[in-house]
Amino acid sequence: MKQKQNASLAEELSFYESNKSAWLKSHAGEFVLIGDKRAAGFFSNYEKAFEAGLGTFGISNDFLIKQIVEQEPVFVIY
Repeated sequence: MKQKQNASLAEELSFYESNKSAWLKSHAGEFVLIGDKRAAGFFSNYEKAFEAGLGTFGISNDFLIKQIVEQEPVFVIY
């Protein structure tokens, strides 16, 4: 099961990366909801995207929420 989840996440991340440059032009700073190899919507905040993800894909299915930014932030924890 874990291997399937990792493969699914890799597919969703790959889909994000392949569409990122186009989305930066029209949805920069927004949160994209990705599942089933498609963008299911763009949202102003994470919470709205998460609620839509649960409504669209359910609690038992994988989906990805990612903020559309040109450069990914780096967090350092000490």
